[in-house]
Amino acid sequence: MVERLGVAVVGAGFMGGVHAEVLTADPRVELRWVVDRDERVGSELAARFGARPTATLDEALADDAVRLVVVATPAATHEPIAAQAIAAGRHVLVEKPLVLSTGHARQLADAARERGVTLVHGGNFVYAPKFVRARELVADRDALGTVHSVRVAFRTSGPDTDWFRSKATAGGGALTDLGWHAIELCRWMLGKQAIRSVTACTRQLSAAGDVEDQGVILVEFADGAIGQCDVSWLCPGGEQLTVEVIGTEGSVSADLWQGMGISAYTNTKFTEVWEPNQGWLRPEWEWIRNSGYVHQDRQVVDAVLDGRPMAHTPEDAVAILGALEAAYRSAADGRKVELDA
Repeated sequence: MVERLGVAVVGAGFMGGVHAEVLTADPRVELRWVVDRDERVGSELAARFGARPTATLDEALADDAVRLVVVATPAATHEPIAAQAIAAGRHVLVEKPLVLSTGHARQLADAARERGVTLVHGGNFVYAPKFVRARELVADRDALGTVHSVRVAFRTSGPDTDWFRSKATAGGGALTDLGWHAIELCRWMLGKQAIRSVTACTRQLSAAGDVEDQGVILVEFADGAIGQCDVSWLCPGGEQLTVEVIGTEGSVSADLWQGMGISAYTNTKFTEVWEPNQGWLRPEWEWIRNSGYVHQDRQVVDAVLDGRPMAHTPEDAVAILGALEAAYRSAADGRKVELDA
C-alpha cells in the first residue's frame, strides 16, 4: 500500500490553493487540514479537497498524520509559523520569501537540522521545465565560453492582495516579491555562484501602500559575472518573466510565457486567461506546471517520504536574503554594498 503523506496548508488564499491543488494530485498525498483565521475562506478551500478547516495551527499539529506543513501566509508571519511546525517535528514548505532576515533564516535552518526535518523555501521558477532546459544549455561552457552576464526581467501589473503593499506584513515591495525570484534565477543559472557585491535603486510610484513598486538590482558574482535583476509591479500588459545569459562564445535566453503553442485575440477580455488577457495573446495552457509548482512540490514529497535531498536548501534562501538585504541598503544609501563572497 502506498504511504500517504498527511499535509496541512496554512493560509487559504491564492497560493494556499495552488499548493493544495498540486499536492493532492499526487496519490501519495492527503490534504488533512486547511488553517486560516478567516473561517469562510478556510472552509471553502478545505471543502474543495476533502480536508478539515481550523483557525489554529495547534489543532492541525495535534494530528499525528500531518507530516508536512505548507506555509502560504503573509511574509511577516512565515517565521513564527515555520518555527512552530519545525518544533513539532514537521517538515515545512514555506512560500517565498522564506523569512524577512538572514538571521531568522539561519535560525530556522539550524532548528530543522536539529529536529531532522526538511525545510524548503518556495522557488518554483527554478523548477520550471523551460528554465531547467535553459540552465542545461548554460552549463555547456564549450558552447557559451566565459559567461559574463545574466539578466532577469520580472514584471507584473501588481499584487492583487493588499498585504503585499504593506512593509509591516510583506517586509518590502517589488524587490521582496519579485526580486527574490530574480536573484535566485540569476544565481542558479550561474551554478549558485557566491555574490560579491550588490547595487540597487528603487522607486514607488503608486499611492497605495508604503513599499517600492519597481527596482533594479545589479549583482557582482565571485567569478566576475554581472547579474541584472529588473523587477516591477508597473507592467499594464501583465506578467513577463525572461532570462538571458551571455557568454563570450554564445548566449541562451528563455521567455516563460511566450511560445506556449496557442494564440488568440479579443477586443474585450478572456475571463479564464491569466494576464495579459486582452488583444493579441499567447495564453499558457497549464500554468501551474509550466511555472514549476508541480516539479517543486513533488520534490518536497520525495524528500519527506524517500529521504531524497532537495536541489535547493535553506542555505540558498540565506544567500538570496543576504542579497536582498544588501539591495535595500544600497537603494537607501545610494552606494554599492560589498558582501563576503
